[in-house]
Amino acid sequence: MSERNEHKKILVTGATGNVGRQLVSMLIEAGATPRALTREPRSAGLPDGVQVVGGDLTDPGSLDAALDGVESVFLLWPFFTAEGAGPVVDAIGKHARRVVYLSAFSVSDDREPAENGVWGEVEHLIEGSGVQWTFLRAGGFATNTLGWADQIRGAGVVRAPYAGAARSLIHEADIAAVAARALTEDGHAGRRYVLTGPEVLTQTEQVRAIGEAIGRPLRFDEQPHEEAREQMIAAWGEPAFVDQALGHWARIVEEPEPVTSTVQEVTGRPARTFREWARDHAADFRTPRDVADAYAGAFRRGSLEEAMPLMSEAVVRVAPLEGAGELRGLRAIMENAQRLTADYDIHRVDIDGPFLAGDRFAVKFTFDQTHRPTGQRKSTTKMSLYTVSGGQIVREEVYYLDGPQAVTR
Repeated sequence: MSERNEHKKILVTGATGNVGRQLVSMLIEAGATPRALTREPRSAGLPDGVQVVGGDLTDPGSLDAALDGVESVFLLWPFFTAEGAGPVVDAIGKHARRVVYLSAFSVSDDREPAENGVWGEVEHLIEGSGVQWTFLRAGGFATNTLGWADQIRGAGVVRAPYAGAARSLIHEADIAAVAARALTEDGHAGRRYVLTGPEVLTQTEQVRAIGEAIGRPLRFDEQPHEEAREQMIAAWGEPAFVDQALGHWARIVEEPEPVTSTVQEVTGRPARTFREWARDHAADFRTPRDVADAYAGAFRRGSLEEAMPLMSEAVVRVAPLEGAGELRGLRAIMENAQRLTADYDIHRVDIDGPFLAGDRFAVKFTFDQTHRPTGQRKSTTKMSLYTVSGGQIVREEVYYLDGPQAVTR
């Protein structure tokens, strides 16, 4: 733990979101004391050691308790307009010394605040508050492509406007990493960091990368502008914001978004690619069929490394004949597997399946193996039944067609 950061209390707004969750964990690793602001503290699901407090950015009066004793604030303003941001910035200014604000790379210093949209207006308010500030002018979030998840899990076709829109999308972990540095280190005050991913991909290429991550080909079907605008207004409720987004996507078909090296300059490591992001979030796009095919395929190839990411960290395994009872978590399951196979040489594993039914699938495994202490060679067959939720295996039930290894010793 860093002694320098040990007593730093840092308030994280948006702590249960994509960037906020990553940031909270990184602050803990840095030795700081994160305090998470959320409207629903009981359902925050944040790591142990995080002080979770209730509060709402639409009610500045609710922030005083959360800001008490806080040195720095990570501010994410989640609204389409800056209305109501002034009192929130004022409340922060009364308590904190430093603000790191998640802005947007569309903000330009040669324009008036109002011309820079909500992000520029909030930046202007913070600059006038008297606190030290750092602005993270982030490009498009890779997590926004999670909006395609239903289409990908369904027909495998993404219908959206501007297939050729070329974006330098950024992984939320990289935004959080820069924010953590700005919140815990000196030398970041007054900096305007423009953050992007390390490469430009069109939306068609993004869909292809997601398909590669889940092991299934996907297709992008370009949607007409007016149809997309109508749907986006219905979903977002802000015509001006929708027109701004569509206008930007239209421009970057011919003028791709820029790529910066700021993430590496601040953190010392290159920004993560979109393909890395897609692999990290593959579970969000997978169907039970995707999981079943990938899991069986991994074992056919003898690749445990491919199989493990398909299982939830909290997976439950039930195999009464193995003598270990109900096992919870990948670590316990792997330790049990090592116990079962410790005295065996496995010559071959035959895979039959997967056999899919709804959110469950079964795989039949037949092991050709030799028990080293006795020299006995035999075949052991089991049928494993898996339950899939959220794109990962959450439960395994094991049924032996003959004696398991633990019994035949």
